[in-house]
Amino acid sequence: MSNEAVSPLQPVERETLWDQVFAQLRDALFAGKFEPGSRLVLRDLAELLGTSITPVRDAVARLVANGTLERGPRNTALVPDVGVVDLRHLIIVRTELEGCAAREAAMNADESGIAAQNKRLSQMRKLISEGRLGAYLDLHRQFHFGIYEMARIPILYDMIEGLWLRCGPALSFVIPDYVHSLKGTDHHLQLIDALRKHDADAAEKAIVADIKEAGQYLLSLADEQGRIRRPRT
Repeated sequence: MSNEAVSPLQPVERETLWDQVFAQLRDALFAGKFEPGSRLVLRDLAELLGTSITPVRDAVARLVANGTLERGPRNTALVPDVGVVDLRHLIIVRTELEGCAAREAAMNADESGIAAQNKRLSQMRKLISEGRLGAYLDLHRQFHFGIYEMARIPILYDMIEGLWLRCGPALSFVIPDYVHSLKGTDHHLQLIDALRKHDADAAEKAIVADIKEAGQYLLSLADEQGRIRRPRT
């Protein structure tokens, strides 16, 4: 018998089903596919994803645990309403964390990273000019997280991702009025310029202004109960 130690674990060659379900739900929340106040029926989600209910229940449990969703009646989950107070708190924390990430990104930025961000921004503007806003939010998120990845601080990146998951359902309300106005794009251009110059102060200023400007628009959408709601068309 060989004395060579045998590992009790084997390398995992592909993502588990649970990971894939979680990733899809996370991306849907990022993209604002589920609006604040929505009720998610786990069995319906499983049917849409083509899975059993078990991996959906596990993925939803994780989203409940981190505060992204709320537990509902049997086999359901709720997308929390975003109120004025909650949104103001999110804006305060986001400006601190994302401002910090932008500062670090400015000090670490290289030409290839800046070029990638410039390409994303050009694509964002093209989508707006063509009225193809369905893909805008996803590209907008890629732009922001491309910046935060440049900071090279994984724990900071994870914290920002958690905040965006809480904001995601309400962020979809910037379409179409706020996005069509091209607000925010000047801040994005300023941010790229700051990265190119390795100007940490300017990078922080641009990202903070972007967050606050969009935040003020969302606050203006509050109903009489102080809940952020999609603007009426």
